[in-house]
Amino acid sequence: MFKTKNMKNVNWPIFLMILFFHACTAPKQLAKDSVGNPNFLATLMKTQPEKFGKFLENPSKYELQIIYTQIDRDAQNVPHFRTFGFRADSMEYFYPASTVKMALSFLAIEKVNQLHRTNPSFVRSTSYAMDSMRVMQQAWRTDTSAKNGLPSLEQDIKQVFLVSDNFAYNHLFDFLGRDYINTTFEQKGYAHTRIMHRFSIPGIDNKTTSPFKFFEQKKLIYAQPESVSTRSYSNPQHNLFKGIGHWDNDEKLIKKPFDFSGKNYFTLDNQQLMLRAVLFPETVNPRHRFDFTDDDYQFVRRYMSMYPRESRYPNFNADTYDGYCKFFMFGDGKARRPDHIRIFNKVGDAYGYMIDNAYIVDFERNVEFMLSAVILSNEDGVFNDGKYEYETVGTPFLANLGTLIYDYECKRTRKNKPNLEKFKLEY
Repeated sequence: MFKTKNMKNVNWPIFLMILFFHACTAPKQLAKDSVGNPNFLATLMKTQPEKFGKFLENPSKYELQIIYTQIDRDAQNVPHFRTFGFRADSMEYFYPASTVKMALSFLAIEKVNQLHRTNPSFVRSTSYAMDSMRVMQQAWRTDTSAKNGLPSLEQDIKQVFLVSDNFAYNHLFDFLGRDYINTTFEQKGYAHTRIMHRFSIPGIDNKTTSPFKFFEQKKLIYAQPESVSTRSYSNPQHNLFKGIGHWDNDEKLIKKPFDFSGKNYFTLDNQQLMLRAVLFPETVNPRHRFDFTDDDYQFVRRYMSMYPRESRYPNFNADTYDGYCKFFMFGDGKARRPDHIRIFNKVGDAYGYMIDNAYIVDFERNVEFMLSAVILSNEDGVFNDGKYEYETVGTPFLANLGTLIYDYECKRTRKNKPNLEKFKLEY
């Protein structure tokens, strides 16, 4: 604050210029983060032993990790975050499954925006053709889920968030390339994120990407040649060899632990930070943010929180129920869920691991919180056999955990009523 004793002698033009400079250069008010009681989540789960008792008795068996973040708004509606952890450890490996699709979706949008600056015709919805030049590469020139029947990065991202489509993720992987992906996340400060491979194509060369051609009204506007990864990668985390055995790609049982050292990793803290960087970008270090336009933020938030029944392109059958990709609260049933509760999230399940990373909001009760969790559902300790206890262990746990935190949040006192209008979207 500038003060002067005799305001009559002030040189007003200079004084106002100083005030303007001060206002422009003063740091913006960011959220205040704090860490809560480390025993809080365990104590809360103990209140429902019938649902959480066996998990609390042997959490290492289920490789449980949980991060719960309370959000409190100040009088200016600025969110402040208080985080509680349960066995959350960035050095303890778990397979992140489809949660990495969120990371590539964000990075693909950023790359589009960077290309758009030198090629204004290039946007999210620009049609593309992906070519096949090598063994195991897949050409992709039509997309029947799109309104115009043509592939686009925008359509791939919709498929990723609505139904977690593997091949849509593979297209994003090819568009970005392995070295670009991991170098960029390192630069952004996501130190515990490595994305190394595609999905659903065993034995494919993940170092080499497919070439792309992008078109506007059949006119070629951008061509991207194949790229080859030249970096070597290692995983510094612990417990990379899992279980008592595994099935190889020839469907033979190998009585040795399964080696995850060359697989993707995406720790729970990085997952929640990345989600927050898109939902609350003003509250994180600028380094962690993505190069998004306002429309990009709205697009991502819309499809992260949309129920499949609300989508037209792509369109889904009745079997794709509301909780299909919403494990917290909704994953254990196929009933229609209330529209006033929205879950902005990305789930993953593979090799027995189930993960959900979410921001949950109830517009009627003015409740909001963030929740991320992973659980292993593999009772026999054999990996890659397709026999996991998703329906009896993983899904009930995550649904119950989401409901437990939601019920607590509904009772929790807040000094200021949050204004959640920016998350009320048209579907």
